[in-house]
Amino acid sequence: MNIKVLGCNGGVGPGLRTTSFLVNDTTLLDAGTGVCDLTPAAMEAIRHIFFSHAHLDHVAGAAFLMDVVYDADGSGLTLHGTDTTLQVLREHLFNWALWPDFSKLPSEQAPTMRYARVEAGTSVEIDGLRITPIDVAHTVPAVGYVVDDGHAVLAFSGDTATNDSFWSALNQLPRLDRLIVEVSFPASEAEIGQITRHYTSGTLAADLDKLNHRPELLITHNKPGFEAQIQAELPGMLRGWSVRFLQRGDIISI
Repeated sequence: MNIKVLGCNGGVGPGLRTTSFLVNDTTLLDAGTGVCDLTPAAMEAIRHIFFSHAHLDHVAGAAFLMDVVYDADGSGLTLHGTDTTLQVLREHLFNWALWPDFSKLPSEQAPTMRYARVEAGTSVEIDGLRITPIDVAHTVPAVGYVVDDGHAVLAFSGDTATNDSFWSALNQLPRLDRLIVEVSFPASEAEIGQITRHYTSGTLAADLDKLNHRPELLITHNKPGFEAQIQAELPGMLRGWSVRFLQRGDIISI
């Protein structure tokens, strides 16, 4: 399994791109602003997008992606998400008012994109991958994902605060090789982490006690301005864990 980190920041700025991970060149986990750095040819190779939730930093790149792949070869893309996420995309993004409805372009019979509902605990098999959504705890209904290619297993938390559902589901896996997990704020910002339903260094460290596996931890979604503080304190809170802070352009091969 090969994962390219297109975006792994909790906001934008010089060199910063929001959440998007490209798996085996054809499948996206979220479609934040990092998608926009791909070449047109790389965009046209994408066949599936799995959305964790519908917040703008996780979906904005999908709008511009559709412009590039519009009627590229007639095969179209599939947008996977929960009922709530897909409803937001239909009503508030691809609605003709904010952006064209590419589910009807160039025609309803051969659209640029199609919607496909996912449900927590129910796997989707595409392009040699088994992708399983898992409920997490954010300010809106959201899921993380487990990606299994039959040889290696990767999990992605999406945006979440402390919860039991994600960790319980991971504990049911026979193996877990890598875990992409968000930490938006340092431990000193516990209040804003609780309000916005994001992990802080401290709350992630506490929740990892629930996990029976020992994957490499790939840290994502640091909010701009807090990166140095998070990266200074988190390794000390996670002694005994392998911890890596993701950067745009990283390649994860497992």
